[in-house]
Amino acid sequence: MQVIWNTLVICSLGFIIIISFYIETSVTTILKSIFAYLAVILEVFILCFAGEYLNLKSKSIADAAYESFWYDLPLNQRKILMFIIMRSQKQLMITAGKITSLSLTTFTSIIKASASYVSVLHAMY
Repeated sequence: MQVIWNTLVICSLGFIIIISFYIETSVTTILKSIFAYLAVILEVFILCFAGEYLNLKSKSIADAAYESFWYDLPLNQRKILMFIIMRSQKQLMITAGKITSLSLTTFTSIIKASASYVSVLHAMY
């Protein structure tokens, strides 16, 4: 829900910023809208960056386990290391309601979607 609401808030704030330039409003209103817009975008970016970072680190576990000196380990520890590699092939990720994973590609799609909503609202206004 957070991602959906942030998309709608970004869209609304973007529309308010655009309309504020056509209607002669005060500079403080425009600055408040711009700062709120940047704060919401930063929040979405932090969520998506954390998801991307977790996914990247999850991928690197298998590489680190394989690049270790596994061939010098005793047989039982090699089997444990094999299970670690097998488990790390299924990457960990932060999801948005089990619909989509949060990553930088998701961030760009959120920004694109909100920009297209703003353009539609602007065309209808």
